[in-house]
Amino acid sequence: MKRFLLYTLMFASVAMVGQTKELVLNIEHLLGQNPLTTSAIGTNNLGNQMKYSRLQYYVDDIHVEYNQDSVFEYPQVLLIDALDGNTKVNLGSIQADSITAIRFAIGVGPDLNNLDPSTYPASHPLAPKNPSMHWGWTAGYRFVCAEGMGSSNFDQAFELHGLGNDNYALQTIPTNGVAGGGDTLHIMLKADYSELVRNIGVAQGVISHGETGSAFQALKNFNNHVFTSSEGNTAMGDTELQLDKLEVSLYPNPTRGPLTIKAEPGAKLEVYNALGSLVIQRVMQRAEGRIDLKTPGMYLVKVSTHSTSSIHKVIVK
Repeated sequence: MKRFLLYTLMFASVAMVGQTKELVLNIEHLLGQNPLTTSAIGTNNLGNQMKYSRLQYYVDDIHVEYNQDSVFEYPQVLLIDALDGNTKVNLGSIQADSITAIRFAIGVGPDLNNLDPSTYPASHPLAPKNPSMHWGWTAGYRFVCAEGMGSSNFDQAFELHGLGNDNYALQTIPTNGVAGGGDTLHIMLKADYSELVRNIGVAQGVISHGETGSAFQALKNFNNHVFTSSEGNTAMGDTELQLDKLEVSLYPNPTRGPLTIKAEPGAKLEVYNALGSLVIQRVMQRAEGRIDLKTPGMYLVKVSTHSTSSIHKVIVK
């Protein structure tokens, strides 16, 4: 996962570069048509009523498409507490005539998800939190924690903690943004969290922690139904959550250093150590290649093409 503040695609036209603007992301947190609070009452598509007592989630891999063929990338992970008021984040400066879309993922990208949270300063979004947003070393972070009470009497507790690298997916929302004073361009999103529990029977009470079941359904809803732009645009379909899997094999694992990798020729290979540092980067010239990891520890091996990627944990003894 690339972590640069700004990059311009190879064929971007210099003539299209416009005035410098401050790019600001705004998320209005709603339950139906009303502001989200702990006392707000929502109803999902099944007719189930609910109130939220906790609603936290990560947003990662934020991209803004502008000037037709250029892309701005925000390098940070956001931890959003939707019950703590509307979200406003200054993403940075761009030279743009117009923007066309925002693209982001709910959760923590695979290049960071399985790293040690104790290595971050306390103020960092990925540092240990109370209540915890971290599931464990292998599973990584909770992408979303949604908790509350359901039914007409609000006597049925529900908990939806969704996670998992395989459930990490980008969504794209078309938007032109809203011009503000002082050369500011606002990206205005509305988040309706009654859609978070679409097709989930919260009136009966549901406890789902993990990568499947109702926790997966909540993440799928997040990627397809929760967010709309100021123009009323929703995410562009649910195909991005169903990415084709790359055929990749790595062996031996665990290894004492040498690692053989089989993948599609032309695929990009990136290897990160336990601190998140990129230690190897190359392109697969053939269907089989070999690398040597000399330092013992845990590594993440990412193999990617233009359309999808595959993440693998490797242990070096």
